[in-house]
Amino acid sequence: MSPHTPPSARADDPVAEQARAWIVFLASGEHSDARMQAFEQWLAEPVHRRAFEHERRLWRSLGPSPLAPATAVAPLPGVGRPRRRRLRWAAAAAAVVALLVAWPDAWLRLQADHRSNYQVQAVQLPDGSRAVLDADSAIAVHFDAHARRIELLRGRAWFEVTADGQRRFSVAAGNGVVEDISTAFTVARLDDTVETEVGQGRVRVANPVDGGWTYLQVGQRASYGAHSGVTRLADVAADRVGAWRQGELLLDETAVAEAVQEVGRYRRGPTFVRGDLSRLPAVSAALRIDQPEQALDALAATAGLQVTRLPLGVAIVHP
Repeated sequence: MSPHTPPSARADDPVAEQARAWIVFLASGEHSDARMQAFEQWLAEPVHRRAFEHERRLWRSLGPSPLAPATAVAPLPGVGRPRRRRLRWAAAAAAVVALLVAWPDAWLRLQADHRSNYQVQAVQLPDGSRAVLDADSAIAVHFDAHARRIELLRGRAWFEVTADGQRRFSVAAGNGVVEDISTAFTVARLDDTVETEVGQGRVRVANPVDGGWTYLQVGQRASYGAHSGVTRLADVAADRVGAWRQGELLLDETAVAEAVQEVGRYRRGPTFVRGDLSRLPAVSAALRIDQPEQALDALAATAGLQVTRLPLGVAIVHP
């Protein structure tokens, strides 16, 4: 056992086993209020929290590919441990691997330090900086004595950075990085593309496709992709950057299906599109996302669509 491994993190330790069970529960997505309360009570014990953080770091290190845990789990028990202990550890590993395959969302749940649901969520970071997560967004925080690194796992986030001359603040997203110089800015993951906008100060952006840094200042935007370098986009007014933080969704010549998807992320229930909306003209609108049902109705009226609402919060948008 590593000298840095807490005693409660041994593979055969009951607390470690409980921690792994809670990880499986959290990744399952089936969170009843009673179970969440029980988890919070369990986590309140310092020894439980240490074991939980150790186990979560372990599963983070296995990587998102279903094949990675299978190859990484084998050496973990260590040479010379009893067969029963190896079997217990392998069973716990197999349970999490199966979970990651069965629930595509499970890996995100284990990776994220902060995750929003259908509402915008403000987060205070360890250095005093502030992040605001858009709906359905997630970040992982990697701060140490030498660097402040945020990983944008999903969605969109605004960062207001506290100055630190010894540690640069960066946001990794996709295959690139957005690095703070002295600023507030947004970073968004949109399918295979990452976009950043500067609300204050300056940032610099890079990815491996073209190398080097692209510098941006207030109102400037850029994007990059898995197979494309950093590209400058049209400038915007500074007060439009991260307008969703103030409860406003600004659509500018946006395809109707994309606009419906954007509004849908702020609803409690799922939003579906029925029929082909690709021939409809693009829409421009300013919608209140803190009133998502009214926003969806307003968008539908603008595009000449109808909204059918079903139980459990389901909304179907159709011609």
